Amino acid sequence: MLGSGPPSFTLGDLAITEKLDYFSAALTIFYSLYFTVIRLFHLYPIQQKTRLTLSTRDPPAEKSLTHMGWSLLCILVYLCHVSYLTLLPRFDYVYNIIFNMVIGLTHNALWLLYSLPPSVSVFRRFPGRPKSYRPAFVSKAGIFVALTTTATALELFDFPPFKRVIDAHSLWHLATAPIAVLWYDFLVQDARDESWRDHRV
Repeated sequence: MLGSGPPSFTLGDLAITEKLDYFSAALTIFYSLYFTVIRLFHLYPIQQKTRLTLSTRDPPAEKSLTHMGWSLLCILVYLCHVSYLTLLPRFDYVYNIIFNMVIGLTHNALWLLYSLPPSVSVFRRFPGRPKSYRPAFVSKAGIFVALTTTATALELFDFPPFKRVIDAHSLWHLATAPIAVLWYDFLVQDARDESWRDHRV
């Protein structure tokens, strides 16, 4: 059964806490997509060259028009999403699931493209390096996408609690814990790749 209806409330649940739960989840997913686009399309702030001074501090980096445009678009879309769900007389659970799925699948698709072999590379993974540059840890992004997509199926195809203890949502939380560790490990390796030394941001 597709989990499109309202969740069963437990003692202490209120309409406001339910909305805050959904809105914070959507913000997390959307924020991930926001930074994924910045990372994969290299929309980093531009460090301005200045004359030689005695100051030891670098001048503040300026954001490019593309970076600012992407930021404003994301803010606008998220505010529209929250406004739509807030102003409706009844919370639209189906729309909320579709919105989060589209954002999450877009995020995952971008990282899957990032992890492709050099022969079919779509992105220049690191600035200043050719598209063929593909460190071994890049494969972890593809594994992350596969595991996350599989775990998400637990959220979409709900089932009644087994022995009134274990349900699909609790298993989803259990599955995402090791996935988060794998993802964090990948992000650290990506940030520490030696090619970043040639590209100061």
